[in-house]
Amino acid sequence: MSTPDVLRKALADFEPAAKGAVPKDIYKAQHWEMAGAHACLMNGLLSVYEQATTVPQEKQQDFIGYALLWCATLDHHHEWEETLYYPMFAPKFDTSFIVAEHEGFHDGTVALEEYLISTLPSGAKYGFGKTAPDHSQVAYDGAKVRALIDAFAETLATHLSQEIGYIEPEKIRASGLTEAEMKNISDTSAKHMLNMPPTTFLSYTVLITPKYSQFPPAPGFVKSFLVPYVFSLPTRRFWKFAPKL
Repeated sequence: MSTPDVLRKALADFEPAAKGAVPKDIYKAQHWEMAGAHACLMNGLLSVYEQATTVPQEKQQDFIGYALLWCATLDHHHEWEETLYYPMFAPKFDTSFIVAEHEGFHDGTVALEEYLISTLPSGAKYGFGKTAPDHSQVAYDGAKVRALIDAFAETLATHLSQEIGYIEPEKIRASGLTEAEMKNISDTSAKHMLNMPPTTFLSYTVLITPKYSQFPPAPGFVKSFLVPYVFSLPTRRFWKFAPKL
């Protein structure tokens, strides 16, 4: 199966759980949020892969910045899972094997990020406020970007798809985690997300998530007005690469 087919299949796998608005049931809501986040990541990676070899030279630096936002979003997602989100499920619900799966694609995603940074000029800003170190800038090669994604796409897609099955609402409910405990997990995560930059993190999440989902669970005014007309403007050079569907 080709890499685009792998990513599209994962997107289809996420749709039933991520479709529509956030459910009122707290267990279903957590499942919906994770599926929506995964759909955003797969949609973003697919858009990078599909455009990597056709970007005009004069737009390559903008595209590199766009691709590095995907890397930053993935890094943040898994750091959040490992250090904040899943530890709150313990000891009632074991998630250690979920986090362990991250090692399967870690080196591949790091290799992609490091290559993309090498194509930036020294001192360039990227991701969520990072700065490229002093280095000898290399020419951008779209075929290399695709090859780097080919190396980890299937492992990443498999993990993200399996994870949705691991945290099905009935499984979490059966673990004994109460509604109050789940609400605390949800509220703590939401507070953490509010600390992320709206011009990059929030804008990326809103603009890249497939249209079948209303993820992220932000107020409608934020997603329909603030993101497209306020927050995304400083980074608008990136959004011309965003998926249209």
